[in-house]
Amino acid sequence: MLSLVVAACTTMPVTPVTSTVPSVDINRYIGTWYEVASVKQFFSAGLVNTKAVYSLLPNGGGVLVNNSGNYFTNDGLKSEILGTAVPVDSSNARLNVSFTGSNGSEGLGNYWIVDLDADYQWAIVSDPTGNSCFILSRTKTITPELRADLLARAQAKGVNIGNVTVTEQF
Repeated sequence: MLSLVVAACTTMPVTPVTSTVPSVDINRYIGTWYEVASVKQFFSAGLVNTKAVYSLLPNGGGVLVNNSGNYFTNDGLKSEILGTAVPVDSSNARLNVSFTGSNGSEGLGNYWIVDLDADYQWAIVSDPTGNSCFILSRTKTITPELRADLLARAQAKGVNIGNVTVTEQF
């Protein structure tokens, strides 16, 4: 009986269901990305004008992450949070992002770049489980055709797109 309880409480290793791009040039990836669609997280429900601004940390140890948006309307209450992203391998396609001040290069990472435009104009980001999805663009809006193409690409990479919704950008 004890072995059943221990087995039930043991964390099973995560088997990734998604895959990433082979490599990311961090210098080209930094800058402003607009969230044009996503699976809303508890912290992003109700946000519009959502964007992420990435910049290199001065010590070369990763990326500064500045996420922001407004609640419900263009002039709604602003939400902003700072964090860091640290690559978990030399591909720079898998990173650990933390907004609590503690992250490192261990493990699988929680920010996976699963698809990326050759000109770095759009990106599809998920995690090893494929349950999160962020469609990012260098522009505030994309065409419905491009959105449909990006969602199809995400799904083909193993990302669950069932709960993806459009993020309003004003």
